Amino acid sequence: MNIANNTVVTLGDRLERLQAYDVTPEQVFIAPRGASVNTVQLNTDVESPTRASIVGDAILAFVSGMSPQNQADIQHAYLFASLVANKKYPRDEQSKEWYQQFLQVMQDCGWNILSKYYDSVSASAKSFKVDQLALKILGSAVAAAAVPGPTSALMLKVAGDALAALQTSEQPLQVFDRNTKESGTGGVGVASCLETAQGEVIMAMGVVRFIKRANQTKVLFVDWDASSVDLYRGECQMVMVPSITARTRNTVLTKLGDRAQTKIEEYEI
Repeated sequence: MNIANNTVVTLGDRLERLQAYDVTPEQVFIAPRGASVNTVQLNTDVESPTRASIVGDAILAFVSGMSPQNQADIQHAYLFASLVANKKYPRDEQSKEWYQQFLQVMQDCGWNILSKYYDSVSASAKSFKVDQLALKILGSAVAAAAVPGPTSALMLKVAGDALAALQTSEQPLQVFDRNTKESGTGGVGVASCLETAQGEVIMAMGVVRFIKRANQTKVLFVDWDASSVDLYRGECQMVMVPSITARTRNTVLTKLGDRAQTKIEEYEI
């Protein structure tokens, strides 16, 4: 189901909502689940991507060339939005409401949501891996973005590399497992982010949300029995509005507190 487009909101509206969002620490029971953009031009000399990060229970991959400030702003906005949604909609059956709240907070942080989708999905085989399903959903989100073919391929490559590297990155994987345990292992997001030659920052995201009917302690890199879980998918594409991000940055960081460090872990890919 396609979800209605953004309504126009003022900077004052955004700041007021950001101040009111509740992210006081306490146990929550679900995880982030999870993003068409204008045709863009990338620098054709872009180097191979080298960094990714765990943010809550999402994997964010960055095409090389993105400024450190933009990368940090993405990490903090994503974490803040997921914590707000976790707090307000902690039950598995509230997954659609979670997704809508997550995107609302991302908008308030300074992102223009260009396309968003959420619906049920079925695994194509008797067993599946959540990480591979999330990557496939991300591929659909990237394909829906009006970006040149080489750009789409690069965005998918960086996400695939990030997942491959995570499987053998001990500390980041420990952070991911801890974050999903604390939030209830209700889903996982995979996003790919790039900064164009014109300075536009784009993020495409795929999200898997699941309701388990059997005990499954691990989320990534393990086989799931398709008959033991109800699956939902989220896709979206968004672009940063730098003037708004600059005005909301301190509010987001203040409300995150030390979670800006404890729930984010960067690693090489």
